[in-house]
Amino acid sequence: MYLPPRSMLFVSGEKPERFPKALAAGADVVCIDLEDAVHPQRKAQAREAVFAFAGSREPQYHGARLAIRYNGLRTREGLADMAALLASQAHVDYLILPKVEHGADLGLVHAWAADRFDALVALIETPLGIERAAAIAASVHDGAPKLAALMLGGADLSVELGAEFAWDGLLSARGRLVNAARSAGLQAWDVPHLGLDDLPGLVEETRAVLRMGFTCKTAIHPSQVVPIHSAFLPDAAQLEWALALVAAGDAMEATDAPRGAFLFNGMMVDPPVLAKARRIVQFAEAGRVVGN
Repeated sequence: MYLPPRSMLFVSGEKPERFPKALAAGADVVCIDLEDAVHPQRKAQAREAVFAFAGSREPQYHGARLAIRYNGLRTREGLADMAALLASQAHVDYLILPKVEHGADLGLVHAWAADRFDALVALIETPLGIERAAAIAASVHDGAPKLAALMLGGADLSVELGAEFAWDGLLSARGRLVNAARSAGLQAWDVPHLGLDDLPGLVEETRAVLRMGFTCKTAIHPSQVVPIHSAFLPDAAQLEWALALVAAGDAMEATDAPRGAFLFNGMMVDPPVLAKARRIVQFAEAGRVVGN
């Protein structure tokens, strides 16, 4: 069963010596960033190092998947990133496009380089991007079949909104992004928690976004990976409930007259509830749980 990533760790494209360390940090995905984490005067140097590394790495590096965040496709640096990918031997697990506001951009990336990546992530970080999130997500059915997730870019978005980069300031955008992603069958990835010394706050925020429907929490430091993963684990009561419900569902399906809904501990259970319980059990057995 395919499991969406729980975590994605960013590492600067300016720091090639950190690429192997980041991939060994335990995150499900490591994103080498060519955009915000690279000084404008060092873009070309970073680009060369990133695609050289991506073209020579082992297919699986400590089990982590590799992502690259481009510069905006409608910028000169973004076009240079695309040209460098096509000229290289690189093939990445995820290609992340920032500041997406038009689904057509995702179609162009597919037309140019669909054989160079396994999945595409649209980073939504402007008010216009939020407004168009549903249309962007729908491009998975029209021109961008490898689109896997919408990701919230909270820092840029909060600046443009004039909002605080905090829970209240991003709550509306989070809800709209999750709804847009889920309406198209996509994953929803959340913005990093910037308080590196606030690991309890990171766990609390991760659990909160999971309850909203997000499937992945991004990170900016290796110390954040383990707390993020811990937030995905079910508590004992939740796992006990799921195990008992799955057993009851299996028993019901084994009867001569299986039903679509049945009574369990005073609660009417239908197929979506049973599917949720099965996911909890499956992911717990694999050592992880994703959102509903």
